[in-house]
Amino acid sequence: MTFECGSEKTALRARCDRVPPSEPGDWAASALHLAGLAALHHDDLPLDPRSWGRGEVGRWVSRRGGLPERFPMNGKALCLMTQEMFASRVPHTGHLLYQDFRKRLSKALALQDLFEKISPK
Repeated sequence: MTFECGSEKTALRARCDRVPPSEPGDWAASALHLAGLAALHHDDLPLDPRSWGRGEVGRWVSRRGGLPERFPMNGKALCLMTQEMFASRVPHTGHLLYQDFRKRLSKALALQDLFEKISPK
């Protein structure tokens, strides 16, 4: 479809990003895309750190310069750690590890809240 505005022709594309996909299983992925939250997932780790196992925790720690053997736990156990606990395990960059973990956790909680709000009851 095109329309004229003065001497210019502009192409219009009719679309509605708020319409859920036809397959029910794709709704969560579409909501993630529509909300612009797809950019939150920037590596191969699960988006919600509470679901991480020991392997994911180890990969995350090692990618940020820490030693995985200092974190023999899952993601739920990381949630219980304070900034001081991170710093005692990784003296020079523990505070950065803590900040990264808290950002990931807050993004996961915000996404969970969004899904709860848009889910039919």
